[in-house]
Amino acid sequence: MTKTIYKLVVAILVAAGFSLMSCSKKDDAVAMPAPALPDSLITQSFAATSSSKISLSGSNLELGVVGHPMGDAPYVQTPATKQISLIKGMGMTWYRVGFQTRSDGTISVPWLWEPLQAAAKAGGIKLLPMLYTRTLDLEASQSESYQAGKKLGADFAAKYGQYFTYYDLGNDLELKVLLPKTTGQSQADYDRKKFNVIAAYLKGMDEGIKSKDSDAKTMVSAGWLHYGFIRMLDWYGVNFDVVAYHWYSEMENIAPKAPYNIPDITQKLSSLFPNKPIWITEFNLRYKDVNTHETDQNKFISSFIAKCKANPQVKVAIIYELFNEPHKSSELEANYGIIKWATPYTSWVKKLVAKNLTL
Repeated sequence: MTKTIYKLVVAILVAAGFSLMSCSKKDDAVAMPAPALPDSLITQSFAATSSSKISLSGSNLELGVVGHPMGDAPYVQTPATKQISLIKGMGMTWYRVGFQTRSDGTISVPWLWEPLQAAAKAGGIKLLPMLYTRTLDLEASQSESYQAGKKLGADFAAKYGQYFTYYDLGNDLELKVLLPKTTGQSQADYDRKKFNVIAAYLKGMDEGIKSKDSDAKTMVSAGWLHYGFIRMLDWYGVNFDVVAYHWYSEMENIAPKAPYNIPDITQKLSSLFPNKPIWITEFNLRYKDVNTHETDQNKFISSFIAKCKANPQVKVAIIYELFNEPHKSSELEANYGIIKWATPYTSWVKKLVAKNLTL
């Protein structure tokens, strides 16, 4: 979740506001007047100091970071051992990595996977595979979609189940079926026909993975207020084990305001999914002003980690992402990292938040 969902959230906020969906799946959202946008979606003040260490003491929360070591230039040119060393040095235990697969389930870049797996094992870092839904076809029938998802999941787990416990099923899939000018809170906010195809595919993925890895735990994700998508997957019969969520600074600024009135997304998710652990699998500040970015990023991440610590149902919080990616076209895409480059891609500098995470 990067630039695409940021634009979508802003468009929704400008176009319309919707009330919260009740706990009954039969209730639909009710249209409300659009909220006024704040002067800045990105760099409002968050309750945290700018230079204090970020501690996990007093909680069982685990931290992690997203990376793109299967192909993006900053990662490919940085040895896997160094990536793992940096992650471990910041007190993190998880590295979320996206995997594309071939038709037989093999990871498409084994020459990058093998050193990463070896480095993670040696460094005691757990890998969370985000498995791309390569064979998803929204024009397929539900039965065809189920079989395609089951094959993809089973093929992957048969080859790599020994390395993983948790599996992240796809990424931002709710955006494929979200109707225009809706918040995603209600089942009425989604194209039902296309949703059923995705749900069948994810049900197949879940069952395929578990058919080859009996200890596997799966998660499905959404972002902003698209928790309606996850609830619908639950009702459909997708037997996922973990609620995964993506949350960024403009969402944190807007959600507490009318008509949403959600001061803490983690508590909202707990109320909707009381029996499932919650993982925040992406969170960070949206880049805006180079002069204040590091301070604002540190404040947002510190503040949001504090919310996660305060909610024992939140088990893992994963920052998006490890390195800046200056080769990408927009400043927004290029500056998510908690580590920046003095000389691409040979010499790096930790941003403020990374310094405050360092043990």
